[in-house]
Amino acid sequence: MKKTITAYCFSSGHIDFGVTLPEGAIALATGEEKMVRDILTACARLSRLDNETLFVPGVPEAQNPREGMTAVARFIQWLGKRNQSGFRASGA
Repeated sequence: MKKTITAYCFSSGHIDFGVTLPEGAIALATGEEKMVRDILTACARLSRLDNETLFVPGVPEAQNPREGMTAVARFIQWLGKRNQSGFRASGA
């Protein structure tokens, strides 16, 4: 059986992965670990500082929290277009 994980982000837009959703985090997608990591790595924005840390596109550049949440919502909708067996965007 393949391990199931959740991709989530915080208000900063920083994306992380885990088997549980930490308090204050926003779920982005859930599914088989390899598939979730592969899709999020392909769709997310890399940090300009270390070129490794993943961010929700548009959140670090947002002028206020409302713009940041709008960027998260758009990203989840975009991820929803990739729904398939083993991968499901949150709310989709």
